[in-house]
Amino acid sequence: MTSSASSEISQGMKLSKGTHIAHLFSNSAEKQTTLFHFCDAAVNSERSFLLYIAGKQGVKGIRLSLKDVSFNVAFYEKARQLKIVDSDEWYLESGRQKSSFKSNEKLKEQLAAVIADALSAGFSFVTVISETDSLVRKGFYREYSEYDKSLGAETPGLAAAFICAFDRREMEVAGILNIREDLSKSHSEIVV
Repeated sequence: MTSSASSEISQGMKLSKGTHIAHLFSNSAEKQTTLFHFCDAAVNSERSFLLYIAGKQGVKGIRLSLKDVSFNVAFYEKARQLKIVDSDEWYLESGRQKSSFKSNEKLKEQLAAVIADALSAGFSFVTVISETDSLVRKGFYREYSEYDKSLGAETPGLAAAFICAFDRREMEVAGILNIREDLSKSHSEIVV
């Protein structure tokens, strides 16, 4: 599917509490077209708090790319409606030898803290956009998938909407053969 088709799908999709979708992309342009539409919808039409967990492009790269499409990053950060964090910092524990994936309990505590802060600031829910390309590249797909499945079971009761972004190229290199089938296990919809 082309970037414009992907954009049409995401533009027709409404974010709401309990949404848990996967975005499967094949290049940066596809990723940004769809995810940045979701960013705009989250802060404008849905008036939710936006937590963007940046993958291999990094926090600085996402900030610059959002600015390139006229998304007013500084305005939303000052309004305390946007936070961009690094996926390694959000999902991984750094040890002496190597990094390890944080426990599901710890990740859920982090998320619960963000949701509590957003609700106390007057937002009705949190939109979480999570890029997974860096995690998949580092060999943490299985751990992320387990977290994603447990999160999916709890999503309907959370004041949050989740968009998990997966780079088809990274998934194929990691040996994940039935990507769509695998993603459909924990997501209500797959946007390509």
